[in-house]
Amino acid sequence: MTATGKASPSTVHIVVTCTNRKQVPVPEHLRLGDLRDRQPGPRFAAWTRRLSADEPAIAARDLYGGEHWRAAAGLPSVVGDSAQLWVCSAGYGLVSVDTLLHPYAATFSAGTPDSVGRGVGELQRWWQRLADWPGPMRGQPRSFVELARRDPEASIVAVMSEAYLRACAEDLRAAAAKLSDPDRFAVIGPPRLRSDLEDLLVPVTARLRPMVGGSLHALHAKAATYLMARAGGDVTSRKRLREIAQQAAEAAPADGSRKPGVRLSDEEVREYIRRRASHGRPSATVLLRSLRDDGMSCEQSRFKRLYENAVSRAVLA
Repeated sequence: MTATGKASPSTVHIVVTCTNRKQVPVPEHLRLGDLRDRQPGPRFAAWTRRLSADEPAIAARDLYGGEHWRAAAGLPSVVGDSAQLWVCSAGYGLVSVDTLLHPYAATFSAGTPDSVGRGVGELQRWWQRLADWPGPMRGQPRSFVELARRDPEASIVAVMSEAYLRACAEDLRAAAAKLSDPDRFAVIGPPRLRSDLEDLLVPVTARLRPMVGGSLHALHAKAATYLMARAGGDVTSRKRLREIAQQAAEAAPADGSRKPGVRLSDEEVREYIRRRASHGRPSATVLLRSLRDDGMSCEQSRFKRLYENAVSRAVLA
């Protein structure tokens, strides 16, 4: 199916999360944090009015920037001409990369003025409102389930960060049931997030980072490139992608023998804390244990300092 909604055989829909980094300046009135109304319904209505006030002028593919986006934008070249790239945006909802947008600032991640909300329910309701909104290009699918319903013979690969996976979880589960071949629906992202999504996940942890390269911020997009490039004719088979991910994890160097440069920077540790804090407020001990379980390392004293710094800056507030 093309961005206008027309179905085509053997289409591979690749959906990636957006990024906070934009190639052009974001005007203050298109920052979610600029809205004064905090009630979810009126807040969403005010937000979409601002997005719809003027004609957008920049394609999504040219709006986003940074390492994550460079890796994500290259995923269709791994698949070939059958690939269609979509963006999962906290500001606009599901949009194709050819959709014209305004530069904006909105995120499902916690701890920033432009966050959609804190609790999982609040994030999911915002995503549902985005799905119900017609969006910037009429006729496009506005949700994962609508994308699958319109093109049930296609494959869908969603490359999702933790906060966005939480927001879209119900939509992803419903979409998987719409495809004619369930194995052609794969979510490449963090493990152990929701038990009802486990069967859809191709789990990716930082243990793969030495194998796929790049920073922690770009881990899922880099891992998707690595996995799909090695899947051959089964590029969208969830079973095959899982096998490759497991093989890569087993071949990756253990914590004690990581390559130089893989050790997390202070900013990467803060980003991990921000992402994990999008659901509740875990203690420093719990977060450090989770970080190490995910295959990363940080000295206890340094982690405690960064955690306390995050709290003092209201990152977890």
